[in-house]
Amino acid sequence: MKRQKIYFFINTFGLSIGIAFCLLIILFIKDEYSYDKFHPEHEKIFRISMVENYPDGREYFNISTAQILGPTMQENFPQINDIIRTGAQSSMVKSKEENFQETILTADPDFFSKFNFPLVSGEPSMVLDKINNLVITENYALKYFDNQDPIGKSLTLKFGDIEEDFVISGVTKDPPTNSSIQFNMVIPFENTVRNTAEKARTNFFYVNVYTYAFLDEPSKSQQVEAGFNGLFKKLFPDFQGEVSVKLQPIASIRLDTSYPQAASDPLYSYILSGLALLVILIAIINFVTLSVGKSIDRAKEVGIRKVLGAIRKQLIGQFWGEAIIISFFSLCLALLMAELALPKFNNLSGKSIPNVLTIDIMYISLFIATLVGFLAGFYPSVFLSKFKPVEVLKGKLKVEDAGLMRKSLVVFQFVISVSLIVCALAMNKQMKFIQTKNLGFYKEQVIAIPTGLNEANSLALADRLKNKIGNRNDVVDVGTSFFAISQEWGNGSFIDADGIYRSMAFNVIDADFLNTMGIGMAYGRNFYQNNDSDLNQSLIVNEALVRDFGWEDPIGKSLPGKDFPAHQIVGVVKDFHYSSLKDEIKPLILTMSGSLLNGFEDIMFSTSPARKITVRAKSEDLMEFIASLEAAWKEVAPGQEFSYFFLDQSLANQYQSETRIGNIMDYSSFFALLIACLGLFSLATLIIKKRVKEIGIRKVLGASELTIVQMFSFEFLKLILVSILISVPLTLFLIGKWMQSFAYKTEIGADIYLIAGISSVIIAMLTVGYHAIKASLMDPVNSLRSN
Repeated sequence: MKRQKIYFFINTFGLSIGIAFCLLIILFIKDEYSYDKFHPEHEKIFRISMVENYPDGREYFNISTAQILGPTMQENFPQINDIIRTGAQSSMVKSKEENFQETILTADPDFFSKFNFPLVSGEPSMVLDKINNLVITENYALKYFDNQDPIGKSLTLKFGDIEEDFVISGVTKDPPTNSSIQFNMVIPFENTVRNTAEKARTNFFYVNVYTYAFLDEPSKSQQVEAGFNGLFKKLFPDFQGEVSVKLQPIASIRLDTSYPQAASDPLYSYILSGLALLVILIAIINFVTLSVGKSIDRAKEVGIRKVLGAIRKQLIGQFWGEAIIISFFSLCLALLMAELALPKFNNLSGKSIPNVLTIDIMYISLFIATLVGFLAGFYPSVFLSKFKPVEVLKGKLKVEDAGLMRKSLVVFQFVISVSLIVCALAMNKQMKFIQTKNLGFYKEQVIAIPTGLNEANSLALADRLKNKIGNRNDVVDVGTSFFAISQEWGNGSFIDADGIYRSMAFNVIDADFLNTMGIGMAYGRNFYQNNDSDLNQSLIVNEALVRDFGWEDPIGKSLPGKDFPAHQIVGVVKDFHYSSLKDEIKPLILTMSGSLLNGFEDIMFSTSPARKITVRAKSEDLMEFIASLEAAWKEVAPGQEFSYFFLDQSLANQYQSETRIGNIMDYSSFFALLIACLGLFSLATLIIKKRVKEIGIRKVLGASELTIVQMFSFEFLKLILVSILISVPLTLFLIGKWMQSFAYKTEIGADIYLIAGISSVIIAMLTVGYHAIKASLMDPVNSLRSN
């Protein structure tokens, strides 16, 4: 450490970066896999999903279920101890003459008794025992009641046209971020029941709630799944098809992508694990490379120790001990680095990890430091300890293997570094492609405003806002729709007259929506304003639907479903990306009235169909425009909360996971290349130091400075070029795998390989070039005098 400061610094710095990066990734993965494990005996809690299979090949996999399903299963399966159902309702909350749009969770009475959401005030078994009880989180207690005690006070909730006072019966801690069940306000599940049509309450195929089963033993979930099919056939003997249930452990909800709407993908944890491993591996390789490079310098030390009686086991212990000491020294620095980098890492990964230094991480850190020290010291200890003292002290030691080993490790380092750079460039290119691709609509300066109101009230509000701002110079157009672009649109399906199963997306819009969004017509026309025929009997479809039905001229045609009211297609819009670029553009229908949707046999939507008002602006100061828009809103919707989102930001959020992984990939490739170049720098120092006499002799024999520089540079250039060639097939495979999740993707051409290769060569040559130039300028007299 004292005498070899530069090598100690490079080893310590490289290992500390690798360990710090590794610790941050471990924190990320730990958080991902901690979801819903805070509930006592979480292994016994399952979310029930329902799968419908029909003879014609249709399959519906719903994580939401019918209201009647839970009680029916509890009644027929003794393995189930309890059932908890939750629903969600959009409501206007009136407080102090102001209205706030809220999403409210409905839950069965034992919700707070069965799940681990601790109450600050109130009794878990009683807070939801009356239909007008309301439990709020601590944050919402502060929002609506300031610092007053909210228990016993009331808030007015408006569902549709019905207003009702709800009494605060309990205050709960805010749900932890690693909970799949999130809420701010909870009311009894009976409110979902009474707001559902009577026939739908007992309909097994009207799915609008989540159902959780609490089993006496986790292993009995398979018995319940196996027995449900028989129960269903008993209840519905004439049903054509099969209906089964799946019991999904609550702790797997976030990451199990075999179920619909998984919140995350374990693939990203695997990718980040691989990145951490590669970065720390490069640091370990540096340690080994430098140790092997300095083997000649330490050969005499080994020889003298052996002459003085040291046995090989002691020498192995010495070199391993040195590696572990450096590793633990690096660990201390790594913990400091990780703590300082945590805020930036949280921002990159979208996490809220509070700190690095926890008991678990300390144990993991000690294990990593020991393992890294063991791996880093393995080859040097074995390699150096086998030197024969006679050969060493006579100067006859031959270490040809060390050169081959050293070159192999340098190639391996740069294969990793170049591969990471290529993957990072490919990810960035794909994300830039997504951001710049023509989606078929305007996304800049487009603001969506959720109304949270029923159909009649939301249309009236939209008309008032249009009249208020429609003639302003900074407003291009205003339209409304059930679902804004960037949200998930509804999906409907039916069996057509030929017995073919048809599925398509849908949205209910007004006559101004297409113009507001700049969605072009392929042929036909847009809806007419204030036209009763268009309101009740007209459809607009997209080109994908026309292709799907094989129509040459769809104008005047209707959807061939037996339950659709009389209607006709009046226009065809050009295909536009109403959903993510991960999905192909599928058939779509647009209507001005929800009554036409009654022709679907099945309808699904995960976004509230309450109208959204879309405003396209033309302003140089968007924040000033938003302020003026809010002022106009307060005039047309007095007392109602103004909430909005920018369309371009919402679209970007669809690719948050990919963007975050890409950003982390950028950092990892930078660190990998930095560590590799540090190792290359010190290795070049060692090699040139050992060839001082050779350089002197070459110069005496007439070699120029340029020849010396070229000789050393070309030696390392060959290794870098070999690394680039090896990285090509590897990265083609990895990028291809990652790109599979996108239906629309950019071309990955030779450009990114050229950029990665040239940048790696330049950086490596600058690293080596300093030493090569320094060596070429040495006075040969001094070189030949040195030992």
